[in-house]
Amino acid sequence: MFFRKLESDLRHGPRVRIAVAGAEGEEIFSSLRLSERLGISEALLVGKGAEARAGAEKAGMERFMVMAADDEISAAQTAVDAIRDGRADLLMKGKVSTAVLLKAALGEKTILSTGRLLSHLAVLESLNGRVLGITDGGMNISPDLEQKREILDSASEAFRRLGVELPKVAVLAAMEKENPKIPESIDAGHLSRLQDSGKIVGCLVEGPMALDLAVSPEACRLKGFQGKVMGDADILLAPDISAGNILAKSMVHLGGWKGGGIVIGAGRPIILLSRSDTSEEKYNSILLAIALFRSS
Repeated sequence: MFFRKLESDLRHGPRVRIAVAGAEGEEIFSSLRLSERLGISEALLVGKGAEARAGAEKAGMERFMVMAADDEISAAQTAVDAIRDGRADLLMKGKVSTAVLLKAALGEKTILSTGRLLSHLAVLESLNGRVLGITDGGMNISPDLEQKREILDSASEAFRRLGVELPKVAVLAAMEKENPKIPESIDAGHLSRLQDSGKIVGCLVEGPMALDLAVSPEACRLKGFQGKVMGDADILLAPDISAGNILAKSMVHLGGWKGGGIVIGAGRPIILLSRSDTSEEKYNSILLAIALFRSS
C-alpha cells in the first residue's frame, strides 16, 4: 500500500521540523504524534502557548517546542519566519485561515516564495491500493490554459518525486472530444498536443477525457477508445476548483479512499488541511510533504 510504503521508506531518514501555524485541535496533535512516533518529525507549535502545550502533552507528543502568538496573523507570520530563519523545515496549516497563511508565506521573498503558481494536490489511495492524484481542488478557482499547464507540471513533478517515473495525466472534461461549447475540452486538447510536441515533458498527457476513460480500462474497451492513457491515469487534472474539490471529496466520503493533500509550487510543500480532515488524513499529508521535501 502506498502510504504504508511511504512510512517504511521515510523512517530511515532524519527528523524534519514542522512549524504549525495555529496549533489547535485534537486531530492536528494526533497526526503530529504519529509522525513523531515514526521517527521522522518534531514540531514547532505556534499559537496559544498554554493550549498548544496542553494539546501536545495530551496527545502524547514528546518532541516539540511552543511559540506563543496572540492571533492568527501573528501565528502565521511566526511560523513562516521560523522556516525563513532555518528553525523549521516545513509549514503546516493549523487553526488559521488559508488566506492569512499564504499571505505570510508569499508576502515577502522567502524560501517558500518562488514566483510559481501554487496548486493543491490530493493523493488518494483506494482499498485495493490504487493511487490517484487529483488537482486542483483547493487553490485555483477557474484556471486558464497556461495555469492548467503549470498545475499539470507541478503535479507530474510531485509524482515523479514520489516514485512514478512517467506519470500519466488525464485532463478531464465531460467527453473525450473537443467541443467549442465546452471550453475545458478545448484546453484539454491543447495540453495533450503540447505534450505530443515536446513542450510538456516528464509525463504523458491525454485530453479531453471523460472520467470513466481515465480510470477504467473496461470503459476504454467498450467505447473503442485508443490513447496514451487508457483507464490507467496516475493524475486527474480537473477543469476547475469545484470539479476537483467535489471529485476528491466524493472519493473520500463516498468511495472510502484514504489520502492526504498538500500545496505544491512553493519552495517547499505546504501541509494545508481542511478542517474536516481526520487525523489519518493529516498524517498522510505530513508523509507526503516530508517525502517531497527530502527528495528535493
